[in-house]
Amino acid sequence: MPKPNITMFFPAYNEAENIPKLLNLAVKVLNDVANEYEILVIVYEGSSDGTIDIVKKFEKKNKKIKLLIQPKEKKGIGYAKIMGFTYAKYPFIFYADSDNQFDLNDFRKFLKYIGKYDIIAGYRIKRHDPKARVIISKIYNLLMRFLFGAKEKDLDCAFRLVSKKVINSINLTCSTGLATTEILAKARKKGFKIKEVGVNHYPRILGKPVFEWEIGLNLPKPSVVVNILKETFRLWIDIHIRGK
Repeated sequence: MPKPNITMFFPAYNEAENIPKLLNLAVKVLNDVANEYEILVIVYEGSSDGTIDIVKKFEKKNKKIKLLIQPKEKKGIGYAKIMGFTYAKYPFIFYADSDNQFDLNDFRKFLKYIGKYDIIAGYRIKRHDPKARVIISKIYNLLMRFLFGAKEKDLDCAFRLVSKKVINSINLTCSTGLATTEILAKARKKGFKIKEVGVNHYPRILGKPVFEWEIGLNLPKPSVVVNILKETFRLWIDIHIRGK
């Protein structure tokens, strides 16, 4: 089979320590597996650790790397994903977190399924996160399956390839982390084919999460929980009442 044309994008917020390793590996993998490719880094404008400047340096050296600035008034990981999908120019769009908890070499596992499935969704074979975060994720997955009929094992896993035709057929609205579930729920309702592939997961070594308390509890901030609950309610209405 011919090599595919691929867009990879990575949302980033204060990930200066992780970005160099991430981009170097992304270039290495894509040079090997893709025909044409681009790498988009969507950096939140509020980043204060030099992430933007680091991406600009990579951008100058490699024209296939592009920096997108997520405006302060458009806060949220979900909006970063909307930007990534909007600006992607190639038919197969892959995204992952910027914290290096995934090995981009695992993207090679997706190759034999590209073109056969509309979404290739990674799931963490063994999640290497603090216990509190793992428990919260299990509760979240149970709730999402109940509310939206999602079937996938790891709904909040940010290691995924989505065909452009899926994005052109659904309306993404979630600005929070609920966006990972929104994509699957709306794609499944439209009848798109979804393939799950197990990927490796590693502890975060550098940087720290921005959505958790800074007191070592590994619990989400109350504002994060409230915003996700609000969006969950709106998404339920969109899917079950409005039929979107």
